[in-house]
Amino acid sequence: MAKKITQYSIFVSSPQDLETERAEISNIIAELNITYAMRKLANIEVLKWETHSAPGISETYTQDIINHDIGEEYDIFIGMLWQKFGTKTDVANSGTEEEFLKAVERFKSGEKIQILFYFKTTPPISLDQLNLEELGKIQSFKEYLKMNNILYGNFNSLEDLQTKLRLHIPKRIDEIIGKGDLKETKQSQTPSKDSAIIPSIIYAQDEDEEDLGLIDFIYQFEDFLADSNLALVNISESTKRIGEDLTEKAEEITRISKYPNPNKNVVIEYFKRSAKSLNTFSDRLELETPNFYDNFEEAINVGLRYLNIIDKDNIEDHHDTLHSNYEAVSDLKKQIPSAIEGMTGFYEEIKKLPNMQSNLNKAKRRLLIKMEDLIFKLKKSYELTNEFQGQLEYKLGLRNDMNTKNNSEQS
Repeated sequence: MAKKITQYSIFVSSPQDLETERAEISNIIAELNITYAMRKLANIEVLKWETHSAPGISETYTQDIINHDIGEEYDIFIGMLWQKFGTKTDVANSGTEEEFLKAVERFKSGEKIQILFYFKTTPPISLDQLNLEELGKIQSFKEYLKMNNILYGNFNSLEDLQTKLRLHIPKRIDEIIGKGDLKETKQSQTPSKDSAIIPSIIYAQDEDEEDLGLIDFIYQFEDFLADSNLALVNISESTKRIGEDLTEKAEEITRISKYPNPNKNVVIEYFKRSAKSLNTFSDRLELETPNFYDNFEEAINVGLRYLNIIDKDNIEDHHDTLHSNYEAVSDLKKQIPSAIEGMTGFYEEIKKLPNMQSNLNKAKRRLLIKMEDLIFKLKKSYELTNEFQGQLEYKLGLRNDMNTKNNSEQS
């Protein structure tokens, strides 16, 4: 039997320095068409100038060709900026800005369009790639977003962007559905050739991944989260041990540095031992930081794919698992702030160590870099945990709403 399929379109706008990210968005949409949209009897289409525009000539200006080809029927606008703001047009400082302003205008006119905007925070490979004029335009654009009540996001890696899109796109489409802004649907058993959904063909994935079921997602989520928690515990214990050791050494180094004529060999030996302790801790962080964050990211991504399969038709069967996952994520969320606070405090203590000997200076510099990376990833994990917890609350709330509705109908 033919089914009504609701079509949603997402327009991706960015300068050309985000080519890899633009391509990855198409992959994420193909995945969401399988894990999320199919259960909503929906299809998500990706609109990009590369695929939905063509060379041409305009009586006005070049960007107007793209504007005409893309149209203004899309439901979600995804914008991204990194190091380039883009080429100036007749009506804006770049094509991306012009496309964004058109989306904002549609929203202000009452259309139920959703806007997602992200800034890539990864530093360039070399300072030669920096263009201060471009960065100034990007900073001014950020200020414009803040002044106009537009909440933007950041991402520092392709994996980070993938995770956020898995979170944010279903959330915004659910909002569109909730407001009843459904577009004209097509009754067809086969998507059009331009559609992003041909699950077994377009979404490239491993055969093992195709065979994953709900139970696999649940077990993978629990395993990844457990490994992430273990790494965080190992980091905390190592920090405590090395902190006690370095406190003693720092006090001794400070005391020795005040001697009028300290024994040179004794001083150098003490510096070497202190440097060894710092390097030992750096080695530990080099091992455990990826264990913590990579497993954490995998847990969130598997968890999101699991959540995107759950809807009002099967949520009752998964209530206990959702509740268990919520408790596990809540426990992790409680641990992260104290880990950030402890690591930040320890970082400041390491910075205070005097720069008095080459071995110690190198070890100190290396450790500070490792700690900065860990602190950054702890903060990112807290941000993602908070968002994932919100998705779990939404699913659990959906189940409660259904029970309330059923009880009301029965009475």
